[in-house]
Amino acid sequence: MKWLKHIDDSFDSLLTDCYQQREMEMENHINKIRFFSLMALFLLELLVGVLNQGFDLILISVDLVSMLITAGWCWLVMYLATTGSYKPWLKYVSILFDYVIILAITLEMEYLTEVGHFLRDLHKTQFELMLISALILFNVMSAFRQGRVIIYFSTLCCLGATTLILEHSHTARTIEIHEQIIVLFSGLLAWSLSHYITNTYTRLRHRERLLRYLPEKLVSAVETGAVDIEPGGERRNVTILMADIRSFTGLCEHNDPEVVTGMLNRYFSAMSVPIFKHDGMIDKFIGDAIMAVFGAPQEKNQNADNAILAAQEMLAQLTVLNSEFAKEGLPQLEIGIGIHSGEAIAGNVGSISCMDYTVIGDTVNVAARIESQTKALGYHLLISQSTAGQSQLDSLNKVANVRLKGRDQTIDVFSL
Repeated sequence: MKWLKHIDDSFDSLLTDCYQQREMEMENHINKIRFFSLMALFLLELLVGVLNQGFDLILISVDLVSMLITAGWCWLVMYLATTGSYKPWLKYVSILFDYVIILAITLEMEYLTEVGHFLRDLHKTQFELMLISALILFNVMSAFRQGRVIIYFSTLCCLGATTLILEHSHTARTIEIHEQIIVLFSGLLAWSLSHYITNTYTRLRHRERLLRYLPEKLVSAVETGAVDIEPGGERRNVTILMADIRSFTGLCEHNDPEVVTGMLNRYFSAMSVPIFKHDGMIDKFIGDAIMAVFGAPQEKNQNADNAILAAQEMLAQLTVLNSEFAKEGLPQLEIGIGIHSGEAIAGNVGSISCMDYTVIGDTVNVAARIESQTKALGYHLLISQSTAGQSQLDSLNKVANVRLKGRDQTIDVFSL
């Protein structure tokens, strides 16, 4: 049957492997609860029997055999859940075992009539109602298994076992119906818990996957619906920060690829912190370059100031990072940062199956051209007149009037 082969269709197929692994982990966890719960029931039954009838060898033997069978089964479930491949049938067999063993305990109650000492007021029917409470507990535990079908299966088994126990003890019809209703509600509770757990787990797994490829702010915007995941874009007033490592080609030429990769990863990690701190989004890493956007995907105030402050902290972080590199005998990094503000189109570019959230427009090109002037002018940071005009910082000074590659008009550039 199909429902024994796969997790049901309510789950994201992309996360099937994660769910299957988690399902086996939860089955092993439930197995531990099963072991201690059933052992407690057997010990209680043994205590009741001894208090009522003394050392009845038949009752004691049956109890000990039941405990050995339960312990053996729990060990087998633990082994199956922790070794080998995914076993979708295991949860169904485990549920059947739970209810069958509790029915067996009910049959063993045939040996008991009344109990003595501190349990003297407990009648056989009352004990069987306690067993039904255990059935309901096992049914609620099905919430930690994956899928609606397993909850339906568990609830039906629980309902059947409850009816058999109550009929066996000749319980009043009113009590029987009452207990059956409670079992059905326990199934509803299990379904609600499973739905909540599954949705939470799915969202966290999706978020984890997205964070490997997208900036955290963009992931949050997608989750809240602030950013549309369909192809397209909208005009935004943004500030673009472009940062590039100088003489990167020579760095690659004189060092092993593993060394360069390790340095780049540490560099990108260090540079990302100030950008995120000041509400920026890393649009992309282009080789050794960083393109960051301030003002998208969500509009923010003070984009210019945020970009400048982020650039300041990036240069400070680079000083610290270079100190670490020097202690490790690694080459020093030197970067140039260009910042420009203006209108651009921010949105998803690509096909419906593969998209990239990015910013496109002349503003991006100008920021890149300004960055390319940093080495020629001898500055680590250059800021366009447009950004300086939007900034409220009073520490900006004009350093040159430059003609950018591919542009007819010259522009003023500033620095700190």
